[in-house]
This record gives sequence, C-alpha cells and structure tokens, in this order.
Amino acid sequence: MLSLGIDYEATAWRIAAWDEDRAAALQTFARVDELWDSVEELITLHPAMPIVLPSGFGIPVTRAGEILDQDILEMTLQPSRPIADRLGKFLAEARRRSLRAFCIPAVKLLPTVPPHRKLNRLDLGTADALCAAAWAIHCLEATGRAHAACDFVLLHTRIDTRSLLVVQGGRIVDGTGATADQAGLARERVPVPLASHPGGSPSPRRMHDAQSQPPDCGRAALWETIEKESLGLLTFHKLSEVILTGVRRVEFSQALARGLPLVELPAPPDGYEAALGAAVIAAGLTGGPTARLVEHLGLREARERVLDWITE
Repeated sequence: MLSLGIDYEATAWRIAAWDEDRAAALQTFARVDELWDSVEELITLHPAMPIVLPSGFGIPVTRAGEILDQDILEMTLQPSRPIADRLGKFLAEARRRSLRAFCIPAVKLLPTVPPHRKLNRLDLGTADALCAAAWAIHCLEATGRAHAACDFVLLHTRIDTRSLLVVQGGRIVDGTGATADQAGLARERVPVPLASHPGGSPSPRRMHDAQSQPPDCGRAALWETIEKESLGLLTFHKLSEVILTGVRRVEFSQALARGLPLVELPAPPDGYEAALGAAVIAAGLTGGPTARLVEHLGLREARERVLDWITE
C-alpha cells in the first residue's frame, strides 16, 4: 500500500511516497501548486492512498475533510488570520479536496507526555518533529530493535530552528520545542554600558562591534549551546544516544560528532525524515504495516489541544 507524507517549512514543501519499507518518491517543491499537481497525479494512480498533512502545532487525529477553521487556527497559531497563513491556506485547500488525508497531533497533545511538562508550554515539538521521531523509531525497528529499546534524544533541524525530543521505550515523553538559530548574533552591534565617570555623570554607551570577534565565534556559541541542551536531556533522562534528522543533519553532525553520542540512521537526502515519518504514520493510521507503531506512540489517544494547560 502506497502512503504519502507531506512536510512544510518556510521555503519548501517535501513529499515522500512510501510503500512498505521502500521510499517510492521523494520530491521538493518551492510552489504549492506544483505540490498539488504531484499529489493529484499520485492519487490518480493510487486512489486509496492515505496521506498525513503538515499539522504544525497539531490537533487530535482528524480527517482533512472534517477540520474546522478553529483547527486550522490551532495548527498555525495565527489567531487573526489563520487561513491567510501559508500553511493555513494549504490546510483549507486540503479540506476542500476529496483526499484520504489526516491532520495529526504535535508532541504536546500526546498522552505519553506527563502533564507537568505541558504546563504553560505551547510548543514541545511540532508535528514535523513528531514525524521525524516516528521515522527514527521505524528505522531502529528495521534493524531488529524492539519498541521498548528505542531510547534516544532526537535533534531535529530546520532551516533556521532546531528542536529536541526525548524518546523512551519507543514513546515521546519530553521535548523543548523550536529554538531559533542564534549564530547571527556575532554579527550584530550590541550596546555595552560602561562605568560612570568619577564625577557621577554617566558615560555614553559604547557600541561593541562584534565583527572584531573571531569570525567563527557565533558558530562556536551555537554548537556549544546545542551540545549543552542535548547533554542536559541525555543526563536527566539517563539516555545515551542522539539521533539527528532534518535539512541540516549533515552540518550538525560534522559540528557535534566529538561532543555528542550520535547514532547514524540510513538517512534520506535533504531532510526528508519528517515527510517519510508522515508517510509511515499515514500507513499506520489506515491499518498498514506500521499500525503497531502508531498505536505505541499514542497518536489515536491524543485528545488535548495546544491551548490546554496554559494558565498565564
């Protein structure tokens, strides 16, 4: 059975057609109309093909034709114009078409995450990070590892953000949500206050020109921060493996290999793990070979919403 996963980030749409352990097609599109043309072509050939759509901050598992405007608002967190958002427009169009497609939860909605980790948190990992984790678990199972032995920290990379998830016993139990890449700080001019003059009048603020710093200072700060974040989760949860996924996987692997216990998976090119994970989930949601994985992740049991547990 062919299934399809769709992944979206700021500059690209990626699709992965997956057929029981074989990636039949991996494609990237800059324009959404090109994506729809490809999807329609696949549906013509495979009318029963299940699809998992990019779902942002997530909702409980819902057929595309049944999603409401409120659902799109929660997936995009664009309260003023949810359907004007690029992802919102895509989801509204998916609702209009006759697709065997599903929106899925993000990490915060999962019943496997303890409630205290959800308190006053909007983002513990968006749906694409969850899909990347599903792909990692599937790959580990393909090597003979049991669900109960799938214990790792997932470092999922996007164009200018990263997120960390914790997987224990094949279930997602914790996450940090998206963190922006701050490497560019080294190129900014940052005001640094000087001590006051002896007479008591304040001295003018001096602009500290960060360009005078070593050219790789910002990158060094980035890698050190990521290493600290990852080691903190490894230590707290008593884990020993970090798996890298996403469009910057190779860059992060080269920078972090000495400081982190990285585990390599048979990785697809150009960050297709989220799209492949979405296809694996699509197959599982419709009774395919990965149904047990979907059940183990607790996707069908997700009932909460992204705005739940917000008290401030």
